[in-house]
Amino acid sequence: MDASVLSEAIAQLVRWSGLAWIVRNTVARHRVSILLYHDPDPQVLEGHLAYLAKRYHFIDMDRLVTCLESRAWDDLPSRSLVITLDDGRKRQFELTETFRQHGVVPTMYVCTQVVGTNRHFWFMDVSRAAAPRELPRAELLARVEALGFEQDREYPDAERQALSRQELAAMCDGVDFQSHTRYHPMLTTCGTEECMEEIAGSRTDIAEITGTAARHLAYPNGDYSIREIRAARDAGYRSARTIDLGWVGPDTDPFRLPIIGLSRDNASIARLAADLSGITSYIACLRKGRPLGRRRPAVVHGEDVAP
Repeated sequence: MDASVLSEAIAQLVRWSGLAWIVRNTVARHRVSILLYHDPDPQVLEGHLAYLAKRYHFIDMDRLVTCLESRAWDDLPSRSLVITLDDGRKRQFELTETFRQHGVVPTMYVCTQVVGTNRHFWFMDVSRAAAPRELPRAELLARVEALGFEQDREYPDAERQALSRQELAAMCDGVDFQSHTRYHPMLTTCGTEECMEEIAGSRTDIAEITGTAARHLAYPNGDYSIREIRAARDAGYRSARTIDLGWVGPDTDPFRLPIIGLSRDNASIARLAADLSGITSYIACLRKGRPLGRRRPAVVHGEDVAP
C-alpha cells in the first residue's frame, strides 16, 4: 500500500475511533498545542481553522510564554493552541484575512534578510540531495553557490519567494512577526560567530519591520544545542520553538518549545486531528527509529551537544 494512503487510513481510524477526542480531552486538555505551517493553501487553512475553532482556544505566543515565566499555568484556557508559520513566504500574505476572520494572531517566524527583498530561500532553490543540510555551513554555501545560488542576489519581481515590504506592513496589525534567523542556516552547522550573528542580528532586524525587537525565535530546521539556547537567551529572546514532538506543559523550557504534529500544510481534517493527538507522529518516529520527543540528537561540528 502506498505510504500516503496508509497514513491517511491510520488518520481516519484515529479520528473516527474517538482516540483523537480522548487525547484532546485528557492528555492535551491542560497543555498547549503548537501547530506549525509553512505554505498552506488558503482554502485548506480555512477548513483547518474552522475545525480547530470548535475544539481549541486560540492563544498567541506571548500569552503562552508569559504563563510559563510567571508559573501561572492555570490562567490559560483548557485546550489552548498556538498557530505558527515559518520562513515568511509570499503566499502567506493570502492567509491574513482567514486568520482575522477566526480571531487568530499567528506567530510568523521570518528570515529577516530574505523577507522584504527579492532574495531567495536557499533551501527552495537547491535540493536536499544536491546539498545535504548537515554539511558545515561554509561547505554548504560553497556547494549551493557552485549550483548557481547566490545568497544576496536580488531576483526579478516575477521570481520573488518572500513577503514584500508592503505585504509585511499590511500584515503587522494581525500577525506577530518573530525571528527565524537572518538567512535560515542550520545553526548547529555554523561557527559560533555566525550563529550569534544570525540569532542576535535577526532580533534587531525584526525591530525594523515591527518597531519592536523580536521576543521569540524558531530554530531553522529545528536544529539546536546548548549553544543555540544560550545564544538565544543572551540575545534577549523570551522563547525558542523547536520541531521536537510534544505538548507544552507548565514545566516546559521556553527555549525548547515543542510542536504537536509534523508540518503537513495541506493535510486532510482527519490527518490534522490525528496529528494533534500525537499518535500518528509518534508512530512515524517509531517507524523511523527516532526517539520520541526529541527529533534527533543535536550535533555541532561533529560533537553531540544535545541539552
